[in-house]
Amino acid sequence: MSLFINNINSLKDLLLVFLTVALFYLAFPSGGYGFTAWFALIAVIISFYQKTPRQAFMLGLLAGTLGWMVSIWWVVGGLANITGSPFNVVIPFVFIFCLFSALPYALVSWLHSRYTWGTSIAGTFKSSILITVLINFIPHLLPGNLAHALYLHTEQIQLAAIGGVALIFFVIHWVNFLLAAAFITYRAKQQTPWRFIALALMLLGGNYLYGLYAIGNVSEQVESSQQPSLTIAMVQPNFPVNWRSRDDWLQHYHQLTDLLNKVSHNEQTQLVVLPEIPVPISYQKFSSDHAIFDQARNNKAMLLTSIDFTGEHLSEQQGYYNGIEFVQTKDPVQQYHKQFLLPFGEYLPFEDQLPFLRQLFPHAPKYKAGSSTKLLSLTLENHHIKIMPLICYEAVFTQLVAKGVNQGSDILINTVDDAWFGDTAGLQIHFALALFRSIEFRQPLVRVTNSGYSAIVDATGTVIENSKITPQQTGTSITTVHLAKINSIYQKYPYWFMIFCLIITSYILITDEKRLSDVK
Repeated sequence: MSLFINNINSLKDLLLVFLTVALFYLAFPSGGYGFTAWFALIAVIISFYQKTPRQAFMLGLLAGTLGWMVSIWWVVGGLANITGSPFNVVIPFVFIFCLFSALPYALVSWLHSRYTWGTSIAGTFKSSILITVLINFIPHLLPGNLAHALYLHTEQIQLAAIGGVALIFFVIHWVNFLLAAAFITYRAKQQTPWRFIALALMLLGGNYLYGLYAIGNVSEQVESSQQPSLTIAMVQPNFPVNWRSRDDWLQHYHQLTDLLNKVSHNEQTQLVVLPEIPVPISYQKFSSDHAIFDQARNNKAMLLTSIDFTGEHLSEQQGYYNGIEFVQTKDPVQQYHKQFLLPFGEYLPFEDQLPFLRQLFPHAPKYKAGSSTKLLSLTLENHHIKIMPLICYEAVFTQLVAKGVNQGSDILINTVDDAWFGDTAGLQIHFALALFRSIEFRQPLVRVTNSGYSAIVDATGTVIENSKITPQQTGTSITTVHLAKINSIYQKYPYWFMIFCLIITSYILITDEKRLSDVK
């Protein structure tokens, strides 16, 4: 902390940092006021004015670290529950993650000050491009950012269908940098602030108007589509996370199968989707489960998240897969293995190189990763509907979803167990991160969780109201989903904005460094 204090030499700077941290928290789904994303960073950007690059770096690092900490505090309890580790072990790991996640903001703060980008339109554009590259195009463990704050403001996030989440992120940050520049130039009386304000308003207005147009256009295409609709039943059993064994399942399975029996006897139901749950189940591996589910599903197609082990018995030594089994009466069972495993939640990273980690996280599972994307085929009379299966946080990775979409998927189905996070903001954040896939690829997203936010999102990114199940309660919903083949620009050209940003970034760094050298 003394390192921060030595480089932040005024109470005003600290207050500006804390204001940004507060607004960052409010903007994130954890805070519930997504609209504050449009001005959350203004305060800390103002604090960079007339600071040395080192001071700006420390201000950015402090704001970013604290911002992440207050936004993902819920991870601590979740990791402790999953791994069986005490809080005093988990908290340092979460702090290191927050510090690492703040480094891109700190680096851009340093560049923003070094090249004096804070008082020109071109400068604000440069800062926005660089932060977009560092946050969106470098892999992160948890790819969440301010763009996800707008997940319930559907008309403000339609740019995702053009350039993905990164394009929304860029617009949000450019607006923040422009408004900060307006304040700085007004106070310094260097130049008129109105051109910054005018451009910011143009970006806000243009984004909103495009959103209205896109929603209307996609809705019309869905309504006129010749593709079949699909009636989906979702089951949310609300199993507590301390039920983790086969004995727990065999003792309490009625809590799930009673709901399954109810929705499967509805004549309209064509597909039943069951969530990821903490107990090990398998339609294929356990004969008792085969009988239990066949008795309850009433011959309806059923998708369940299961465990698949390589030997004859479930064994930690041999390993196992987190998978999906897709059961239809007249067809062989189709299967998918999860490819993107959750660090600490499903495997222990660097366990071979750092064996002491197993002592710190004794109950971290030993899942194996699947090797390929596979679509599931649902047969309905004369139609075949292609399902892209996604388990847990696989839905937050655009590149993975794109593989299934490019194979011809019609709908995305995401099975989740958010009970690990209890009644915390983790439920909203996980849902928000997944929702954007429906806009990027213009396909409905079915998200069913053991206990959390179970809902269906249509191709515009709008949550279908009657599909929602109350979080942290036992419940079901039956919803008819309309399908349509809509090819988004982002689906056709997923890397255009990244390439554009990388080219511009290279040009900026070369020319501005040369300009600075010439001045010296």
